[in-house]
Amino acid sequence: MRHFLQYWKNYNSSKERGTPLDFAASAQFKKLMPGDSLWIVALQEHKLTLLGRLVIGRIVSRKEAIKELGEKVYDAPLVALAEPGTEQDIIESDIQEIASQLRFTSKHDRLVLPDPKLTDGKQLQALRNLTDKSSKMLQSVLNSVQKDKKQYPRKVLFARAGWMKFYAGPQTGDEKPIGGGENNKKNIGHELFNFMDFSGHLYGFVRAADRRINLERIDPTNNSDSLSDVLVVFVAKQRIIGWYRAATVHRTEVKFPSYVSREIGKRLKQAKTKNFKLERHSFECPFEHAVLLPMHERTHEIPGTVKGGFGQSNVCYRYRSDGKRKAAPWINEALAYVMSYGKENLLTNPNANDESEEAATMSQEQAAGFQSNPEIRRAVENFAMEKAQSALVEKHYKNFKNTSKSKPYDYTCERDGSNFFVEVKGTQTLGKTLILTRGEVQHITSHVDRCILVLVHSVKVSANGTIRVSGGSTEVKESWRLRPADLNPIQYVWTVN
Repeated sequence: MRHFLQYWKNYNSSKERGTPLDFAASAQFKKLMPGDSLWIVALQEHKLTLLGRLVIGRIVSRKEAIKELGEKVYDAPLVALAEPGTEQDIIESDIQEIASQLRFTSKHDRLVLPDPKLTDGKQLQALRNLTDKSSKMLQSVLNSVQKDKKQYPRKVLFARAGWMKFYAGPQTGDEKPIGGGENNKKNIGHELFNFMDFSGHLYGFVRAADRRINLERIDPTNNSDSLSDVLVVFVAKQRIIGWYRAATVHRTEVKFPSYVSREIGKRLKQAKTKNFKLERHSFECPFEHAVLLPMHERTHEIPGTVKGGFGQSNVCYRYRSDGKRKAAPWINEALAYVMSYGKENLLTNPNANDESEEAATMSQEQAAGFQSNPEIRRAVENFAMEKAQSALVEKHYKNFKNTSKSKPYDYTCERDGSNFFVEVKGTQTLGKTLILTRGEVQHITSHVDRCILVLVHSVKVSANGTIRVSGGSTEVKESWRLRPADLNPIQYVWTVN
């Protein structure tokens, strides 16, 4: 078995990280054979980064590869297909520290690194044969990463539901699901109870075609009538609204436990709900493994009836009917969002819908006489994010990662080998007082000397038809700390004893 180092010059982290490393393509594969291994690397900030190992099963033409994998195969004459069963998800592991130790079986047996902290991509253009010692070094890195790193779930199902706030039974202002399929036009959809806590368990419903879920399209190796440890992602209005982790999925709908049926009946009677027929459920999940997003966090969009999108069915699978994974970048992006989410959960904080920073900041700006609405707020926030990164680059911070969608901070970045968390606040006001969410306060106080505030205040907005944002003053507070005396609560939650 031989081992080769292959460089992916145009690697796109946002689309490819976490996807299966099931092929590689190049014009240099003529000398490769089944059983050989490709160690795939890329450069990130000029640092050598290991993406994974591909054990070659076959070398085929691009035309043949497209028949098996779809159009995701990039343009190169030869394609190395992974040996079936050896595919692993693409990782990203910084291996710059060992770049100088890698050796190749050629006259030029090592990388030339004038600066040990940087790698020149020109040295990686040719496919290079690694020595056994170097391949073992890379294998050790891969083993360590796979042991410690949270892997993307392999068993995944997307389920369409009608739109609700709580999915915890009928209540004033949240009486029934809106939209979600033909069934909900005539009846009240059973997802009405999808996130209701029944003694520590949730029981989920989706109206699948023929009331059957094809478990083999969740896990091609399955041979039973139920499947455990599945990530079920619920989608309404083409946005992710929540998910079950470690769920059990049934091939055909099953009866609710008797105590659950009684409780559902009780809730329906209290609310005087009509046009609801007690049916069966498709999923089960422990309460602690579920997340229901607050209304203002339901922003991650899922493509619908477009090529490669969710489609018209109420369920969307990760695998095609032939057992191959779909070449759909949005699936990986959705999984990345779910796996990284660290904000509020309505199941554990029922008041989270009332804790929207956007709504509070809009009220603050409107009280000061400024025009403010959701579109203007987003424009101001995007403007502030760009100004913040520019200001921090001037202070020699680098390796920025936007985390605003899933974390209670907006960026992570690095300087002098240390990691930092950045909170960005953009406002039309003078910025004398800022709105902080509970999650932001908790994060800042638990990461002393690692948080940075970038305040972009006095932003100018022109909203005559087209929203234009300009001006503003930028202030950077490094080693940002919160003193209790500087925090003024605008709302309390009191737990009744």
